Amino acid sequence: MAILRVMQPAFTSGELSPALWARVDVDKYRSGLKVAKNIFIHPHGGASNRSGLEFIGRTRGSGFAILLPFIFDAETDQTYNLEFSHLKMRVYRAGSPVLEAAKAITGISVAANGVVTSAAHGFANGDEVFLSGVAGMSALNNRNFIIRNVTANTYQLEDLLGVALSTLGMPSYAGGGTARRVYEIASPYTAEELRRVVFAQENDVMYLTHQAHPPMKLSRLGDANWLFSPLTFVPQIAKPTGVKGTVYFKRKTGSVANIGYRVSAVSASGAESAASAGVTVGVQYENEDGRRVRLTWNASTGAALYRIYRSDGSTGILAETPIAEIEIDQTQYQGDGTAIPSASATGAPPVPTGVTGAIVYGKEMKYVVAAISDETGEESLPSEPATLRNDMVYRGNRNALFWTATPGAGSYVVYRLDNGRYGYVGKTETTSFTDENITPDLASGPQEGYNPFDSAGNYPACVNFYEQRLAMGGTANVPAGLWLGQSANYENFGAASPVKASDAITLRIRSKEKNQIRAISESRGMAVFTTANEFNVAGSGEEIMTPTNMVVKKQSNRGSSWLQPIAVGDVMLFALARGGVIRDYSYEFSNDNFTGQDLTIMSRHLFEGRQVVSWAFAQSPYSIVWVVLDNGQCVSLTYMREHEVWAWTRHETDGQFEAVNVVAEGDEDAVYFVIRRTVDGKSQRYIERMHSRLFAVSEDAFFVDSGLSYEGAPTKTMRGLHHLEGKVLVALADGNVVRDLVVTNGTVTLPIAASKVHVGLAYEAELRTLDIDLGNVGELGTVQARNKAIANITLRVEKTRGIWAGPAEDALVELKQREFENWSEAIRLATGDVELTPTADWTKGGTMIIKQFDPLPMTVLAIMPDLRVAA
Repeated sequence: MAILRVMQPAFTSGELSPALWARVDVDKYRSGLKVAKNIFIHPHGGASNRSGLEFIGRTRGSGFAILLPFIFDAETDQTYNLEFSHLKMRVYRAGSPVLEAAKAITGISVAANGVVTSAAHGFANGDEVFLSGVAGMSALNNRNFIIRNVTANTYQLEDLLGVALSTLGMPSYAGGGTARRVYEIASPYTAEELRRVVFAQENDVMYLTHQAHPPMKLSRLGDANWLFSPLTFVPQIAKPTGVKGTVYFKRKTGSVANIGYRVSAVSASGAESAASAGVTVGVQYENEDGRRVRLTWNASTGAALYRIYRSDGSTGILAETPIAEIEIDQTQYQGDGTAIPSASATGAPPVPTGVTGAIVYGKEMKYVVAAISDETGEESLPSEPATLRNDMVYRGNRNALFWTATPGAGSYVVYRLDNGRYGYVGKTETTSFTDENITPDLASGPQEGYNPFDSAGNYPACVNFYEQRLAMGGTANVPAGLWLGQSANYENFGAASPVKASDAITLRIRSKEKNQIRAISESRGMAVFTTANEFNVAGSGEEIMTPTNMVVKKQSNRGSSWLQPIAVGDVMLFALARGGVIRDYSYEFSNDNFTGQDLTIMSRHLFEGRQVVSWAFAQSPYSIVWVVLDNGQCVSLTYMREHEVWAWTRHETDGQFEAVNVVAEGDEDAVYFVIRRTVDGKSQRYIERMHSRLFAVSEDAFFVDSGLSYEGAPTKTMRGLHHLEGKVLVALADGNVVRDLVVTNGTVTLPIAASKVHVGLAYEAELRTLDIDLGNVGELGTVQARNKAIANITLRVEKTRGIWAGPAEDALVELKQREFENWSEAIRLATGDVELTPTADWTKGGTMIIKQFDPLPMTVLAIMPDLRVAA
């Protein structure tokens, strides 16, 4: 019986579904695993145990919360985690909550519920504060408490588990100390709404949408100064005010006559009233210069029109009008000879009364002025109209306009009404403009303000950016509606008539069934994800999208969940509406379409009956998508499309994962979780950050959950563990593993003093191979289902210590590594080939199990067992 050396050089298929355990014909079988628990896969093929989770803090009131990233400038570490809980928002920077200014403590009583004295502290019941610098009662330092029983100058405290702070048994207060409130502001969103809050960020502003609320803007003014404000959807620059004008015109001389006018009312059937009393107007009728005769009167009930008669020489009808006013040219004075009615016909309207007449100059000319922002180039809404009377047919006549300066304006645009529409007549950098009969350009008019999201039912479900526009979509009233603001003017959804290329865009994506837009993303065009389909919206050809240049193309018929897609390089990942499926989505040049593949097909057992509720992508250093499922489990996807790597693994902890977020911190993308744990019999929600895995010596290894670290003078006492009260912990103390540490009053005691300690909850990492397959081996044929024994296991590892391996759970042996170290020195990390000889055991599968029980690093690059196969 020969001994065969087998090798699995990579694990880039991750944990495969049991349904594939017989598919030895599939390429991914050779790099797959049966179990990958608390393991992640490197893009180059190796497998490592995940880092531990550092305790950051408790969510507000330990209530449900999500985390949103706010990344202003990763190069200067201006990156934040925003904790959204029920109607509140908190801010974290570099793994610490942002705190308000310190309030001095001047006394703390010794009592079953000690009273803190702090003059004019300004705290309120329920506030969370951080205490530090207290002399005497040093056990209170560097801890968070909840404020209770507030008076103007005193308050009491309870710990985060709801236990009133007793200072009995503590040394007396010896002075000093401060309390800093955890910074938080009111948020519009309830805990039940948080999963569907969608955001898009640009610089210091984040736009947020939810169908139950008007779109909001969140502005960062400082670390401890954030502001929610509703969007107004009007230009940021105000419209001009105080628009007035002066008319300049020349009068001609000529013959003048006093002309008499009378008015009659005519019914729809033609019955005419008697003429009104007369009015006389002095008219220069010889030389036209733009003057007009304006007549007005009181309306007559039942009148369909009015007839205007000249009542002196040249008697007869001059004009007819349907309204109770008219303007007659100064040379229009010859009547048609019709007799003026002296009596009303049967059924005629009442005789008009109140006839007045006057000379006016020219015709009404209406102007509006818009301001242009000197900073952004955005155009304001038009001013209120200014009306002047002139007739600029005559040379030299002109209208001079002037207005009040608008703050922030670099120039102004003037429009004039012509045939019912305003058209462009000029631009000026001053607050005045002269119109000398400029022909209005009706192809360029002022914009009209528009807020498509002005009431309940019209609030958008999602938001993003596309081609320098703010895009929102999916209201309850118009589920397939899509709105894009003006180019580079995000909050301006107005448009001119006729529309300009930079105007806001409104469209509705048509389909055969009701389609709710759930997400918008930018790719080669605007990717729109709906309940039933995926669409690409863009300008035709390579042109940008404008109100008159839009092309909507359906790409696939998958349907998306409410979870927002994430970008991984030039690929998007999205979760399907049903079935717990995740697909990638990218442009394929060969068929000019967006296509993708099911990324969960090989690991369906991780997703069956589940939905994805939260996910985030950590590009650096391992290109991993962290995914939280609705049952509190966490899975991770190592994804590198260009190398055809996608590998799923699963992660467990003493509790349930509820949310995940990633923000850039230093040279890595930091992964944050919201985790629900049971502590001291109560459910608690904690924010925890995955520790960096970049370290050189075992003393720096952090592989505990909800953990804390200490570095300083050697000590046996680890404090500050109140969030794990009553829990059994494990520690790595100066590189040595210490188990069975029970937290009492927030403290554990080490058997030996150490200067560098990482302490927290233990977790186990496991890597289990698939059944060995060698293809057809001589006369044996396949080795599947034949008895096999592992004679020896060679592991190629990197920076590894403390692992166990073997063919079965009860046959694991420890890798013995201590070799050249000094007696007090921690065992060094191994890199290279190491060997283990497991307990002899015949199995059908030849599966190998590798486990890490200790808070130590493990990276396996290849597994090479020596195998005996029974005939």
